Amino acid sequence: MPDEILEKMKKGVYYPGNYLGKRSELSNLVQKGYLDQMDGSFLCGPDSEPNYCMTDEGAKYKRQKIK
Repeated sequence: MPDEILEKMKKGVYYPGNYLGKRSELSNLVQKGYLDQMDGSFLCGPDSEPNYCMTDEGAKYKRQKIK
């Protein structure tokens, strides 16, 4: 599943977490350094989700593993 999340992403673009996948998988990618989490949100209220952006390390992994 982490590869599927990175396939959806482009470097330098922020995506809402609910579009990308489960919070636990996103947290694992943040811990590995493949994603950065931004505190802001596209939505307000209870449906708000953190935003994520692919890091240089994530882009490198994507090029190597997901082709």
